[in-house]
Amino acid sequence: MTTRYLWTLEREGRSTRSGLDTVEEIIAIIEAEDVPGAMSADWVVSFMRTDADQDGSAAHESPLGWTLRLQQMAA
Repeated sequence: MTTRYLWTLEREGRSTRSGLDTVEEIIAIIEAEDVPGAMSADWVVSFMRTDADQDGSAAHESPLGWTLRLQQMAA
């Protein structure tokens, strides 16, 4: 089974991007989009595992003008 995440990347002055992808695909998208201040792939994976409300979702609002939201979908 493959876990996919419904994701949204919002940035000031740019079109919103979204999709339904695996961790690896999301990491590649973040790298290709050259999101300012986004750390290594390890950060993305750790962030995705953070789920304070235990509802399968996470969000990061960067002071550098972007927000990444994720929702884990059933495998």
